[in-house]
Amino acid sequence: MLKCKTHKFFAIMIPVILIISFTTVGLPQHTLVLGGIGISSPDPGLTITTTTNQESYLLRQKVEVNGTVTLDGSPASDLIVAVQIDNPKDWPTICRTIQIGNPTQNWSINITDLFLTDITNNPTNTLKTNTEAKFGITLYNWQSTAIAVFTAFTVFDANMVPLVTKTWNGTLNPKQSVTIKYPIYIPAWACSGKALLVGNVYSKEPKTGGIALSLEKTAYFCISRTQQGQLEYPTLPPPPPQTTPGIYSTQIWLPPDPTEGNYLVYVLGQVSPIIMSSDSTTFNVKNSEGYPPQASFAYWPVDPYENMTVDFDASSSTPEGFNDTIIRYEWDFGDGTPKLIKEGTYIDPPDPTATHAYAESNQYIITLNVTDNEELWSTTSKPITVYPEFDPTANFTWNPKTPIINETITFDASNSVEGWSKTKGAFSPIVSYAWNFSDGTGIATVTQPQINHNFTEPGNYTVTLTITDDVDRSDSISAIIQVLNVTIKDYDLNHDGVIDGSDLILIARAYGSYPGHPDWNPIADINGDEVVDGSDVILVARHFGEDP
Repeated sequence: MLKCKTHKFFAIMIPVILIISFTTVGLPQHTLVLGGIGISSPDPGLTITTTTNQESYLLRQKVEVNGTVTLDGSPASDLIVAVQIDNPKDWPTICRTIQIGNPTQNWSINITDLFLTDITNNPTNTLKTNTEAKFGITLYNWQSTAIAVFTAFTVFDANMVPLVTKTWNGTLNPKQSVTIKYPIYIPAWACSGKALLVGNVYSKEPKTGGIALSLEKTAYFCISRTQQGQLEYPTLPPPPPQTTPGIYSTQIWLPPDPTEGNYLVYVLGQVSPIIMSSDSTTFNVKNSEGYPPQASFAYWPVDPYENMTVDFDASSSTPEGFNDTIIRYEWDFGDGTPKLIKEGTYIDPPDPTATHAYAESNQYIITLNVTDNEELWSTTSKPITVYPEFDPTANFTWNPKTPIINETITFDASNSVEGWSKTKGAFSPIVSYAWNFSDGTGIATVTQPQINHNFTEPGNYTVTLTITDDVDRSDSISAIIQVLNVTIKDYDLNHDGVIDGSDLILIARAYGSYPGHPDWNPIADINGDEVVDGSDVILVARHFGEDP
């Protein structure tokens, strides 16, 4: 039976614990003391030290954990260092396995996958702030014996602030693969941009003598103020190993509301399953009362038009103190309209969002002032450019591109663009499409963007499209259509004068398509039943090789 143990993260999270997998059967051993806990280790040839860049910290400061590792008095390489930091509540706040050089150990467990999903289990690589999601890790025991494991993984924001650390204890049977999922929350104050997932697996909790059973696995994702889902990003390589022999380092940034008190740092260096060393240290996080809040906001769309509703979101503002709360948001939109003030209480904070529409095109300065429950405040400002309304833009395509006399041509104006109407405060739908084919047939006005037409005489025709929207604004565009003086049988689809393999290729490319399908080609629908299938192939095959 697999048991799951989750440690929620309410305090600051700090670098990882580097551990090394070892088996010491029948070897003489000492006991090294790690944070008051005895850890069995063989004759020391390896020595590790650890320190932090400061003895005490305040909110949002950077915590650096670094040290040296020597083997028989010389800088050690090709090893790992496990780093675990516990907060004042004795919860693991971060675990990492730092790789120095190229360790050559045979790892017992493979971390085969790290992944994110939304709360309904849909794969995602982009999470909005102030939302919940799920983080998953997959482990595989390739050994022929069961292995007890302690799994730890941490989610960092784009500033390397640990947002949450989760842990899991269980036993993996031989050749067993297990996937573990945990709910995570991306707080409103999380920094947007490239964020990091980190997964590690040990024999047990590192501070109790657990060793690494695998190298650390990492994966990047994106934190956004406005978007969520599976978006297109270039694949990013994992962070490289540290290359300087005898030196290791890792760092984190404290959140805006760290828990005050003493934090314990445990490190364990391992060159091989029987050569290891450990050390520990502490640092203090001071009371963060008396700090003013930090004002921050985003808005979208980023390029609004006159009288377009703009959404403002100040949820990224932070109270900058443990248990503080923002109780007032004051918006000045910079266009002379009255300030928008939203107030609340410590128990019932106000809504950090707002909406506004600018009546005229111009550049404005938006200013946000936030106040916390200690009556401390701060402001921030951003420019916004509002653009004037614009008319619709006509555009169209036609198929086939080089038609022949009496051949049906489909003209399509679907790629025409609606204009923005200041009066309506909305995009104005196109309500009519007027086609002039300049062949004496007059102007054909329709309400849909598609129309069919054929030319009975060869020549070059100027086809003009005029679109009109629902506020009576128009735009026109013209194109010259060349109509060939050729009579072609239906089976010569590409009009090259012979029915051959190229015509069959056209059908093959559109095979299985129908009107509206991305591969639809009406030329390939020879029998006109609005589907390209075997019957169309047969018609061409029967006339294969004929000279039209």
